Amino acid sequence: MHLVAALRRTVPPIRLALVVAACMAAGMKTGDGATVAPAAASCALQLAGRDASGNTVLQTVAYALDQPGLVLAPLSGASLGRPRWQRLQATPDPALAGVSGPERPIEVTEILLEDPSRDLVLLRAPGIEACDESGTSDADAGSTTPHGIAPLPADGDSLIGIRNRDGYRPRLFQARLERRISTGSGPELMRIRIPDGGGASAGFLLDRRHRLLGSILAPPAGADRLFACAVPIDRASIEVAAGRPGRTLPDALTQPPPDEFARTPAGLIAQALVLTRDDQTDLALRLLDDAVRLGGESDVLLVERGSRRFRIGRTEAAIQDFARAAALSPRLHVAHFNLGVALGSAGRFAEAAEAFDRALRIDPGHAQTRYQLALALYADRRADRARDECDRLERVDVKLGGELRALLNLPTAAP
Repeated sequence: MHLVAALRRTVPPIRLALVVAACMAAGMKTGDGATVAPAAASCALQLAGRDASGNTVLQTVAYALDQPGLVLAPLSGASLGRPRWQRLQATPDPALAGVSGPERPIEVTEILLEDPSRDLVLLRAPGIEACDESGTSDADAGSTTPHGIAPLPADGDSLIGIRNRDGYRPRLFQARLERRISTGSGPELMRIRIPDGGGASAGFLLDRRHRLLGSILAPPAGADRLFACAVPIDRASIEVAAGRPGRTLPDALTQPPPDEFARTPAGLIAQALVLTRDDQTDLALRLLDDAVRLGGESDVLLVERGSRRFRIGRTEAAIQDFARAAALSPRLHVAHFNLGVALGSAGRFAEAAEAFDRALRIDPGHAQTRYQLALALYADRRADRARDECDRLERVDVKLGGELRALLNLPTAAP
């Protein structure tokens, strides 16, 4: 019983994944210690919907592209309140762009593209200047780069977000890419961490060179304010739509589906990823189940669902998810690792050891995997091999190896 309890005390898979991500972020200076340059936001616009009397009935963030007259806005935000508004107007945001004095609103004349898979609408507003940040320097690289839609960042990269106003918080905020997530046939998701805990409503994500990366999705009620999800911008579809006539206002967006994006596989996964409290687990699982039904299984989705199931004690269901994820992607370390933890928790120590062995073949230097493997071997009454793994662990991580040696009451390794 003691060994079973020892396995149960190890970090559950979802906890481990989040702890590792948090440590990565904590090991880097938030925002790289730099102030966000005003130039990063000079492309930001305010999109306002006005009724027949000129009253403002809608306000949302928008973003000017690097071609004149082209504006991106959140589809859910721009369609909010239809058919109450009769006209849309775009105005440079003086709070972000450093504009002195009031700016003249510019009429939006056409809807060029509605992309519910990214919650984006492309608008034509003749008179909006092309956003040009060609002289903006990158503090990290020490170079200049033309404005445009950037290549996707790597995990851990420092980013800049622009969000709809949230109380008295500024629209501009620091962010960091935690991980990228495939959604199968839908767009890739980018889960971002927000160090100030201010959350993010709909908006846009930029890299440190101030190039547009993606659109930030509006979170569900009760979402963890340390996280948000974004989807990459599809430059090809924008260029195609910009070259053809659109639909004139106010005929466009008359009766938009209220939750069209929220019911896509990507939308469902995005909502689940920011529902992190234990009391939200059942809701998150329902969203992930719906995503599977609509878009099919993917390795990342199965790992996420298995982790949530494991957290609330549905160990056998979690084992099935991790096993299917490992079968879909035999080189996915986290699937084999989580499978081993779940099997060990169920008392299936020989199978757990096999899963950890497979995980180590993928990443031989992963200390936690070797730690778990030694526990599983010891619980499976293979003490000699557990001792060997403990010796190997100490060569990778002295502190963790010492903790394991003390836990299993193993003698000190011979010099």
